[in-house]
Amino acid sequence: MPDLPTRQSKSRVPIHLEVGRIRVEFLWSNDRWRHLFRIDQEDCLQSVEGDQIPTVNDILPIPTGISERWPASPVITEVTPTEAMGHGALVAVGLAGRSHFSASLTASKAKKDTILVEVACRVFEAPEWLGSTYSCDGQESPDDLITIKPGPLEPFDRPLTVLWSYCVSVGGIEAVHPASCGRLLFPSNC
Repeated sequence: MPDLPTRQSKSRVPIHLEVGRIRVEFLWSNDRWRHLFRIDQEDCLQSVEGDQIPTVNDILPIPTGISERWPASPVITEVTPTEAMGHGALVAVGLAGRSHFSASLTASKAKKDTILVEVACRVFEAPEWLGSTYSCDGQESPDDLITIKPGPLEPFDRPLTVLWSYCVSVGGIEAVHPASCGRLLFPSNC
């Protein structure tokens, strides 16, 4: 049987949202969008994608259960610029396994120079891991990983939509209740 040709990844134009001094930029990588946050044009946080997280340091709370079906960050395959309440916004969707992800990124109403990220995942089986994982300055060292995950899940009754939210500002990254944050970059108040 002849080998099938390898599928070439189409390059896509980066998509961004700016809110004052902070900017989120989505960049196409292989089969999905990864994103990074910049403050005053300096890289600050970068999404960790897929299931590859180094586990060099056993002391830090490295997310367990990360796999191709339960990736480190939501899989985003489509990003659409839009408007929300007269301001720019981004809507993103994607899937991994049987789980469907959606996210919205908007300017926070509560704080200047802050982007509010709201994520939803429709799951059809109990998740091994759900959340968003970031590295500082593009490094994937466990010392620099930041994880934001949903609050405790109630007894699983499928299907279920799981939600988590967080703010990224010039002051850092912080989970919005009831989500939890494994480690803050630095104190922030959204």
